[in-house]
Amino acid sequence: MPEFRFSLPAITALYNDQQLAYNPRHSVLVTGGPGSGKTVVTIFRFLRAIGEEQEIMLFTFNRTLIYTIRGMLKASAEELFGELNEDQIDDIVKNRLSTFYQWHKDNVAYFNEDEDSDVMGENFRRYIRKKRSQQKFDELFYDEGQDLPGNVYNNTFDLSEVVTVGADRAQNYREFYPPDEVEDIILDNLRKQFRADQQYLGGNYRNTRQIFDLAKNFVPDDLRVQDIDSSELSPGNRPEIRIGLSHGKQMDLIIEIIENNPNSNIGILVHFGNEVETIKNELISNGYRCDEDAPVEKSFSYYYNEMSAADEEVLKRKFRTPFITTYESCKGLEFDIVIMALFELSNKAMITKNRSDRFYATRSHYYVAVTRARNDIFILCNRKPDVLDFYNENAQQDILEGL
Repeated sequence: MPEFRFSLPAITALYNDQQLAYNPRHSVLVTGGPGSGKTVVTIFRFLRAIGEEQEIMLFTFNRTLIYTIRGMLKASAEELFGELNEDQIDDIVKNRLSTFYQWHKDNVAYFNEDEDSDVMGENFRRYIRKKRSQQKFDELFYDEGQDLPGNVYNNTFDLSEVVTVGADRAQNYREFYPPDEVEDIILDNLRKQFRADQQYLGGNYRNTRQIFDLAKNFVPDDLRVQDIDSSELSPGNRPEIRIGLSHGKQMDLIIEIIENNPNSNIGILVHFGNEVETIKNELISNGYRCDEDAPVEKSFSYYYNEMSAADEEVLKRKFRTPFITTYESCKGLEFDIVIMALFELSNKAMITKNRSDRFYATRSHYYVAVTRARNDIFILCNRKPDVLDFYNENAQQDILEGL
């Protein structure tokens, strides 16, 4: 299957609100819902700084977005960077992109999200003093900024006097902030130190109306999401929720969707790492491979925490579709087709905590997952979990029969 594609429009194609977020040279908090272009704006601001030979870092929430950005930069190097040579491009790809947690661990200390703010500030200043000879970064970029605690933003200007933060309160997985105060708190923390403007991106340039309306059902208490008008979106294809499918039938349908859509970005999303392994093994048993030398028409990629180190090295070099991952790791990505498989495990995932003492899934995870889809969404389950209570199978069947 083809390499995973990250869609970066021409800079001249930015919408007005995106352009307003891109233009300023000072610090900006870019907010908006899924598909509004927060990551696109952040990347264009990042590329502008690269072109001006500035010292910068772009921090993402998860590694999977880093791998897609790396692939996009490498594939479009000449178009994006012009005269930069291959070594310079490799330096950008390898040394200017990181998760904040990994960067902090490698350069400062193991990251403690509960660190006293003054202690964190002193750690940042010590890093600048000892490892950068008192030279701050020219600019820092934080994608999915709602998933970093306030003590980071209280002290981020000890690292750089210009920062770009993208954030969406509806994607507040880690719950460092009260749901309705995410952006206000981040902005206040930034403004205590330097000028910082906020730019809200109000559009949705990814989803169809039927996909976005399905996503809204997962977060009925989020008033801002509920107030978003989807009437101007194209209707698109009807989402498919398949209930009563055995494990084997779900696997068969996944293979069928992959084979029927050989040129599409396909995301297969599940709750737990062992589910990723289950679907990985199913694809392998059907002739697909995830090694670097896999034939294009039978290749795929996967990711979850604690996956095989060797396979992750392959993923860094070749990020291919279909891509199997967890709900926790899909943020920032987009797919032509999303398959939410083995969804009957939702009941378990929403009451089971991971090593970080957070639930494996929340309603926000599902909202984000559905909004990853551009064209089609499939939700597959053996039995209907509680989070699908809004879905009426009989009413849906009546609609289908009417059609």
